[in-house]
Amino acid sequence: MIKECEFMDSVTVKPCKLKGKIRPPNSKSYTHRALCLGLLSQSPTLIVNPLFSRDTRATLTSCVNFGAEILDLDSAVELKPPSVLLNPEKLNVENSGTTLRFLTSISALVPQGEVILNGDDSIQKRPMKPLLNSLNDLGVSCSSVNVDGTPPIIVKGGGIKGGHTEMSGSISSQFISSLLISCSRAETETSVKLLEPIVSEPYIDSTLFMINKFNGLVTRNNNIFKIEPSKYSCNKINIPSDFSAAAFIFAGAILSNGKVTVIMDEQDMPQADKNILNIISQMGASIETNSTDSSFTISSEGLLNGGSFDLSSCPDLLPVVSVLSLISSNSVKITGIGHTKYKESNRLKLVASELRKTGASVVESEDSLIIDAPTTIKSCKLNSHDDHRLFMAFSLIGLN
Repeated sequence: MIKECEFMDSVTVKPCKLKGKIRPPNSKSYTHRALCLGLLSQSPTLIVNPLFSRDTRATLTSCVNFGAEILDLDSAVELKPPSVLLNPEKLNVENSGTTLRFLTSISALVPQGEVILNGDDSIQKRPMKPLLNSLNDLGVSCSSVNVDGTPPIIVKGGGIKGGHTEMSGSISSQFISSLLISCSRAETETSVKLLEPIVSEPYIDSTLFMINKFNGLVTRNNNIFKIEPSKYSCNKINIPSDFSAAAFIFAGAILSNGKVTVIMDEQDMPQADKNILNIISQMGASIETNSTDSSFTISSEGLLNGGSFDLSSCPDLLPVVSVLSLISSNSVKITGIGHTKYKESNRLKLVASELRKTGASVVESEDSLIIDAPTTIKSCKLNSHDDHRLFMAFSLIGLN
């Protein structure tokens, strides 16, 4: 079911034209949510077409450490939740920020003892203070070992009491999603006020969508969320195709002057990165939609138009949009990306510094990039800084 990843030091990409028909990987975001909600459910959940990756494997392994049983059914897994969460004592979230944030709240639900959450070097730089503060407001004792709001994180079990908290929405939507998932097990009703500005908001919609599928009781009135104690249950959930992954395939077709058809399953489920379709359309790429097989055919010839794009709701598109700027006839301005410095790497800074190696002119500010394409993209060696989205995006540049 899950194989060890094989790593390589570098990849050389030569110009070529992409063409064909493909189905992208399924959604990492929805796989995380299905596993966590299944762990907290009252009955087994069949998760159809989950994504198995390093990040989701960290969540799945953690679920097992909390006492879940996992049955491999080829293209699906059945998760049997424990009647009472076991205390794993230590959790290694690897490189997964979602696993870190979601399981911090879940760790509070173990009956007793402490749970320590930690991960790789990148994880140990991830901000956690907004979530820790809110959990403390809700009766949980939790803290950062280094007293700076970053992992390792210590969470004392004993449950979540509930009540009211206010939380910043400016760093990550994973904080509020974490509370929305776990506070169904709180002793009393929980209300959370999310303070503006709110980034990555469509991911909150994804969490609410999944909680509804699991029969949870969450209501939203503007930026106030109320979570009633409830018992999760969902016999079967289908994981959709991932627009985050598809975005790289779309960009590959455009950068190589090719033509690729991408089949996207379960399109009714909200995804932040579906916005890539609006962006590449505005930039001048051709998009053909086929409702029969739920596919999009992407093609482009010549230079793109450029434009201005606010990625505050879909920050993971920064690497993709930035490399598309390298074949744009006009400037590309990317805004709403200040919070990308808290991802696997400081993406705002690294995208700017690496794209300059291609000959592009890049003006960097606290919340934006303005990119002007080079006359000709220079042959160069780019460093992904151990960030998988940067690696995928930079790999596409060589196609041109």
